[in-house]
Amino acid sequence: MRAVCLAILWLIVSTVQAAEVPLKDFFEHAEVSNMKLSPDGKHVAFTYEDGSEVPLAVMNLASKKIISSFKFGDQQHVLDFHWGNNERVLMQVGKVTGNLDNMGRPAHLYAANIDGTKRRQIFEMQRSSFRILNLLRHDERNILIAKYHWADDSAKAHLLDIYDGDLKYLADQPNARNVYLLSADNDGQVRLGLEFVEGETIDDGRVVLHVRTGGKEDGRWKTVELPAKRKSPTIEPIGFSADNAKAYFVSNYDVKEGGRTGLFEYDFAVNRVRLVERHEKVDVYRPAGIGPIQSIKGHDGDLLGITYMPGKHEYSFLPSKNQDSVFIRSLIKAFDGQIVNVTSFTQDGRLAIVSVSSDKNPGEFYLFDVETMKAKFLAANMPKLKAKDMAPVLPVEFAARDGLMISGYLTLPNSNQSTNLPLVLNVHGGPFGIRDDWDFSSESQFLANRGYAVLQVNYRGSGGYGDEFHRAGWREWGKKMQDDVTDATLWAIKQGIADPNRICIYGGSYGGYATLWGIIKEPDLYKCAIGYVGAYDMVKFFDSDGSDASKGESIAEWKAARIAETEAELKAISPAHNVARIKTPLLVVHGENDVRVTMAHFESLKDAMNAAGKKFEWMTKPEGHGFYRLENRVAFYSAMEKFLKKHIGEGVK
Repeated sequence: MRAVCLAILWLIVSTVQAAEVPLKDFFEHAEVSNMKLSPDGKHVAFTYEDGSEVPLAVMNLASKKIISSFKFGDQQHVLDFHWGNNERVLMQVGKVTGNLDNMGRPAHLYAANIDGTKRRQIFEMQRSSFRILNLLRHDERNILIAKYHWADDSAKAHLLDIYDGDLKYLADQPNARNVYLLSADNDGQVRLGLEFVEGETIDDGRVVLHVRTGGKEDGRWKTVELPAKRKSPTIEPIGFSADNAKAYFVSNYDVKEGGRTGLFEYDFAVNRVRLVERHEKVDVYRPAGIGPIQSIKGHDGDLLGITYMPGKHEYSFLPSKNQDSVFIRSLIKAFDGQIVNVTSFTQDGRLAIVSVSSDKNPGEFYLFDVETMKAKFLAANMPKLKAKDMAPVLPVEFAARDGLMISGYLTLPNSNQSTNLPLVLNVHGGPFGIRDDWDFSSESQFLANRGYAVLQVNYRGSGGYGDEFHRAGWREWGKKMQDDVTDATLWAIKQGIADPNRICIYGGSYGGYATLWGIIKEPDLYKCAIGYVGAYDMVKFFDSDGSDASKGESIAEWKAARIAETEAELKAISPAHNVARIKTPLLVVHGENDVRVTMAHFESLKDAMNAAGKKFEWMTKPEGHGFYRLENRVAFYSAMEKFLKKHIGEGVK
């Protein structure tokens, strides 16, 4: 609270007025999404956005020339990539149906030589899936994967030939059923296995840890007791020490209340587990609440530390004499106030590619000499956007009406006014497990550039704040989850940030649901609303025509535990079945090819509004769950800009 007030005070005396940035610049495709060095440091592989695709290209560092690029078709994204060796890149490719499509998706594995030759699919996600365990830098031909086959009861470790796709089964694995995760040390030896023991319900199970002790020749598997104080605890291995003497995992098995994850160490020599650390407010950080845990590692795989995001990004380092730790600490100091991540090292640790980003920086990539700390700029994610023109994003916290502490982020426009501002409440999707982060948001920056304050709220049910906070959102759609959104709005009014007569609510996916339910539950609070690819008919959301959410054997049990059980309950929290109270100007935007939240939701809402004689604005495009094509992004945000200006813009009373 104090930080927000100080920031507002600073803005009051500021006379800086940001120049208006062209709308298109905020929503251009990323010129570079990620970059990684080859083991010898001679080439860089990088992903970029192109239409609805995310291809991969390879660049010669000395000549700065692109020597090859790999595309896979409409909506096909290179979700992750790796260097198999100095001549061959590996690409995990999956179909993404929209920029809000964050559900799990099959990812086939492709490999190709960097000159564009010998491209082939080496693992097809049909009856099996995979997870890369180790790239085996000592083996030019193979990588180590865990293979998950539908007919097997456990994951199985295999060597995968990166040239012809041949698989070789490795026999030395835990002797247990339902081993859902394997972890290999820095030498490529499988050392950990996690076994799930089912309970009476899908949310009532326990996890057993299996470890491999001894050396390569005399190793043996044994079970390590982790006396859990909660049902279905989180246990996730994240790395090893450089000498492989210690393994590290993130878990909340040891806490009865709160459920925040901490960092644990397992010492193979003495068969001991100990808690290394746990943050007082948040879980160990994973981007957006659903990405892989963001750990800090050296070129030799040594786990150097972890990160947290209670407000802004925080780093926590383990005691270490590793020079990579010194290097990364120096980077964090040099790029003070920004998010620093080493994407890759050369095999000898001499060179590294570093990504740097922040609330005002969409992302930049540098090539560093680790010993001299000399850097060369490589590329910018969105080079047309300049940090000096962007607005600050401030972490905020407030108490909900029942006393639960809620966190969020406030973006204030760069202007000589910082109170009584028009406000856009931007509600994130998900809803469960997803969170808003302190990072660069094209939407927030665009709106701030147009003079609007933007408030994002991590309502109960969001990820990153412990298991209890997550579960507090279960069966609270349209209820306490919505109250948190309302309370965030009332907080902004009470703080003097928002003009109570110029507030708009906006969100995509679940955020679209919260937008419509917000103007139903609080018809006098918001002066306009924008629903984007939202779920509006909860009955249809769980039938065969309404969404991919309808698929899966356990969906009925999942729905009953987290949303509602009966059709009557679902109708009671569905915007399409409760339009009578809507009187707020409304814009609804949807993708005609959305498979996550189908057009059935838009049609159900449209039919109900028409039947009630209620007019609203709408737009549909041949897109999926969120728009990827630039022309459609521009059309959507142009309509948003016009709509906001009409209802809460300057001069509106």
